[in-house]
Amino acid sequence: QRHILSLFLSFFGIHIDLDIIMKLTTAATFLAAVSGAAPLVTATKAGKGGYSMSYSKSSKGGSYSSKSSKKSSMSYSSKSYKEAKSSKSCTPDSPFNFSTVYTMDNQPENQISIYERDQQDGTLNFISTVATNGSGFQLQFDPATDPAPLRPQQDPLASTGSIIVAGSETQKCLLAVNAGSGTVSTFKIGAAPDELTLVGTFETGGTIPVSITERNGLVYVLNAGGNGSIMGFNLVPFTCQLFPFDASTSTELSQTVPDGGGGILTATPTQIGFTPENNILVTIKQTNGGGPDFENQTGSLNVYEVNQNDGTIGSLIQTSLSREGFGTLPFSFTFDDSGNLLLIELAGIEGSFDRGVVSVMANIDSNPPLLTSEAESGATATCWIEYNPLTSCIYTTNNGSRSISSFYLNEDSEVELVSNDLGGGLDAPTDMIQSSDSKYLYALSTGAQTEDLQPLIYVYEMTGDCGLKQVQVIADGLDDEATRSATDGGVVNGYVGLALF
Repeated sequence: QRHILSLFLSFFGIHIDLDIIMKLTTAATFLAAVSGAAPLVTATKAGKGGYSMSYSKSSKGGSYSSKSSKKSSMSYSSKSYKEAKSSKSCTPDSPFNFSTVYTMDNQPENQISIYERDQQDGTLNFISTVATNGSGFQLQFDPATDPAPLRPQQDPLASTGSIIVAGSETQKCLLAVNAGSGTVSTFKIGAAPDELTLVGTFETGGTIPVSITERNGLVYVLNAGGNGSIMGFNLVPFTCQLFPFDASTSTELSQTVPDGGGGILTATPTQIGFTPENNILVTIKQTNGGGPDFENQTGSLNVYEVNQNDGTIGSLIQTSLSREGFGTLPFSFTFDDSGNLLLIELAGIEGSFDRGVVSVMANIDSNPPLLTSEAESGATATCWIEYNPLTSCIYTTNNGSRSISSFYLNEDSEVELVSNDLGGGLDAPTDMIQSSDSKYLYALSTGAQTEDLQPLIYVYEMTGDCGLKQVQVIADGLDDEATRSATDGGVVNGYVGLALF
């Protein structure tokens, strides 16, 4: 009711506090939002190769029961698995006739770099930068990690989804985290590539926001500081404003991180995203704060049931992941056309950064997930993933190997490595995004290992055999480390995120 009333009032230019709006709703609405805690249920499943998944479920507020499966009454097609990042740039009813790509420098005075995208050949042309009115941040390795496997600038937020495009077909919005100031900035995308207008910054109810997701006007932000938390918002499509579901409350993640232990690069929450049944999935690399040794550690998949009427978060199913006694560091994910989870486990074999795995899992919403297939990436620090629905090809960026791996997913949901040496030597790659027609792939190279320390965006054409054809490499709009250091008093956090409109 609050969501509908908020949108209705905004349409007529009426802006009042949501607490006042909530007072106008019926008492029944409030009673439906309160329920008692359900008993905790635990179980363990063992898989092939020593792979094990233990899972628990609990009720964390909301109006949901403790059933392990609650089917949504909403219908969806295979295309509904795509997140806001895959929004089409131009439709018959859309006022837009251009496409853009965005990234951000994540510096103390965070700013967005804007690129116009040629929809025919995929190339980018730098337009301008726009300030977010927030500050960036850089996660660190555990002090006991010696030597550190990567420079922090190679992977400053250890996350995916730090910047996304959201909104309706008639008004698109850009949302970006400010990890250093605990806020999200929202922008209205105008009628031309250079028209990006800051709407405001909004508190995320926690510290170190690292990932955002949106669907049907519901926005969730993942905070990585402390135990981690989730903040939910309504996105007003006409204005790109955010209104929290509850201005004073965020949902804390189900883990206990020691005091001072939050913000460790190899342990923090990584990504928040919608599941096929419109619930929320969060990956945590090492539950309870982890440590430099991945032995006897576990990461986790956390599926939160979402009330489809008001967006509030309900019961949780938490699945712990390990293999032969080592944590696997679950990182980024996406879904295929059948609703299977495609998950990167950064240290998939023997707790090694050199043995990352792409895992295919079924039943992520209704049951403890079933591991159906897996394949090693053959590369170091495999972290980010994109799935091409036209070719059934999966691409991953390998931060430590300066490469992209590709995989083929067959009709039986079996995944097979095709190549571990694509990309043309891009340095310390992180985020990727594909065009809405699934023809072009864009990859952000942080440049943190090169002599000139110059970030780059690589543009590729994806081929039917799961290959890549390099189209462009662009440095315009991306300051090198020397420039950023001189501008911000020696601070160099590292570029993060890619979003496409």
